[in-house]
Amino acid sequence: MVKKIMLNQVGYINKMPKIAYLTGSADYFQIVRAKGGKTVFSGTPSDPVYDQASGDNVSMLDFSDLDENGEFYIRSGLKRSGTFTISDYPYKALKLSLLKGFYYSRCGELDGSFAGEYLHGQCHSDLVPTFENNFVRLDVSGGWHDSGGYGKYTVCTCTALGHLLYAYSLFPDRFSESSDIPESGNGIPDILNECRVGLEWLMKMQTRDGGVYHKVAPMTSTPIVMPEDDDVIRYVFPRSHQAAACFCAVTSLASRIFSPFDEEFSKSLNEASINAWIWLINNPDYKPFVNPPTTVISAAGDFFDNNNDDDMFWAVCELYETTGDESFHDIIKELYRNVKLTGFLNRDNGGFGALSYMFGERPADEKVIYEIKSQMRLRADTLCSLSRHSGYGTAKSDEDYIRGSNMYSMTDSMLLIMAYKIFDCEEYITTAYEQLGYVLGKNPMGICFVTGIGSDSVKRPHHRPSEADDVEDPVPGLLVCGPNKRSQDKFTRWNIPSEEAPAKCYYDIVYSFSTNEATIYCNSAAIFVTAYFDA
Repeated sequence: MVKKIMLNQVGYINKMPKIAYLTGSADYFQIVRAKGGKTVFSGTPSDPVYDQASGDNVSMLDFSDLDENGEFYIRSGLKRSGTFTISDYPYKALKLSLLKGFYYSRCGELDGSFAGEYLHGQCHSDLVPTFENNFVRLDVSGGWHDSGGYGKYTVCTCTALGHLLYAYSLFPDRFSESSDIPESGNGIPDILNECRVGLEWLMKMQTRDGGVYHKVAPMTSTPIVMPEDDDVIRYVFPRSHQAAACFCAVTSLASRIFSPFDEEFSKSLNEASINAWIWLINNPDYKPFVNPPTTVISAAGDFFDNNNDDDMFWAVCELYETTGDESFHDIIKELYRNVKLTGFLNRDNGGFGALSYMFGERPADEKVIYEIKSQMRLRADTLCSLSRHSGYGTAKSDEDYIRGSNMYSMTDSMLLIMAYKIFDCEEYITTAYEQLGYVLGKNPMGICFVTGIGSDSVKRPHHRPSEADDVEDPVPGLLVCGPNKRSQDKFTRWNIPSEEAPAKCYYDIVYSFSTNEATIYCNSAAIFVTAYFDA
């Protein structure tokens, strides 16, 4: 008897592999046209294989030979799946929904003309005291609420901007549509209109000498209230090397991209980037940012990073591409040996620097290029091997189901896409495609991890506006963090058994911030991936 059918709930690109999975036993499966009920494909499930990460015996349903566009569902035995699409462009609506998720995450008033029922009043517009001197108060309004709470973090914003700016830089033709935001129709692609929201907030976080504040966050947890009702005192936390380096990198990158659209803004970004670099040069002794001991970590929303080489590498790569100054190239040739060149994460972002160097227009050093290619190929081959040995095609080991696992799936897909562009290996792109399918429902939970998308999606994310408003459905277009075997919140420690399979350590409930939180850098990585496949 069929227990469950797991599929990409958004749909499949017609000329790409079309794979779904089932647990239980079945002799056949059918693809049925949703309108009219005509069977258009019949097949036999593969022999079941044991998937260690989930503990499931999984059979593959391969209907890649089906060459018809339309709306369909899968039928096997007495089970029927939700409806899905096969088309040349099945991910356009998903891409726009993920991008609109950034609008819903804006700090400030959301107008009902654009936010619809998810509107809210003006929020977090008061001057905020610095942690070091409460008598100094700063305007740090704007930007995006980072995640399920209302903190705003410099490094996380820079990471999200890195994903978005490179998505536009590498695939500019994928962003011609309107995402229905206030700036739509101003002659600038909406992805860049959204990026400007983050960039203008970042500029407020820079001090006159070029240093950059690490974050704006409370010291204690924020209750589940709408943003305009949040009266918990927030602070501007001290400057950090990591914030300055990531700020330097992303403002330099943005200055190039915005140059054809707004020369004055481009120049201000470039000046801010150079000033941040000067601060870094004048403060060479790296000190990792550490939260004050009185801070509730779950409230302050941060992570520890004891290595600044990847941040500095990203910064000098962007500065070299922007300026052509050979002194930056010299630093690149020193730093690259100490940097992981495949990461697109908050504390592992050397991959952004590699993208800048690989796809830039400045003269490149053969040894640096060789090392970038070698690391990319090794990582891509490892991900493909993990996918081949997984019953669900998931490019993860048991140890990879940690906090933010869905973000890792998307940044791993970014790496695979880049490796495909460099090496033209077909397995790289099909593996990346499988990881997108994983977050859209082809997973042991059978859930689409993006709110408002698919036939069985996340309903109660750890996202305060989604829980505190009067709307039954959550704010749409938000990718949540996903399975996490480490049980890092009270709810999962009490409700998910310690012996549960790693891939099933997930709970769709607002109280599970370690598995069900929505973050801007999950969304931004997914935008990069969907932009590529929206081709």
